[in-house]
Amino acid sequence: MKEKLLFSTVVIVVVLLASYISILPPKGADTIEFETIAKGQYSGISERGTYIINTDEEWKEFLNKFLTNNINSEIENFRFQEGRQTIIAITMYENITTGYDIEIREVYEFPKYVKLDVIQQIPCAGCILEEKVTRPYHIISIPKTTKEIRR
Repeated sequence: MKEKLLFSTVVIVVVLLASYISILPPKGADTIEFETIAKGQYSGISERGTYIINTDEEWKEFLNKFLTNNINSEIENFRFQEGRQTIIAITMYENITTGYDIEIREVYEFPKYVKLDVIQQIPCAGCILEEKVTRPYHIISIPKTTKEIRR
């Protein structure tokens, strides 16, 4: 009986420790706080991409491409502050059904670059899906950086 209790306790401690370690930033990295500007399913961008925006001109070019065939007041009302922030936008490829998603979960700063922790969701086999073109995206703002940004 004592062996079972000891074994159960060890298993619980190992699971808790593994869970704690999994939420820590990678070694040598700091977590960067970010703000989500917009996240959704319908953008004007149909290919997979990572867009890094540091100037008003880059922001306007991105908006023109992003808003093609799309009205998104959430992003149209955002005011880019050149010199104070870097905008990062990730897009997924075009899909013919619902059930797809993309999200930046964390942003890590290493000494020479910034790394995005991105997760993509695809629909489960056999799930009932709506036949509708989707183009998932997630757009965030971080404090201004000149470091390379990796996906």
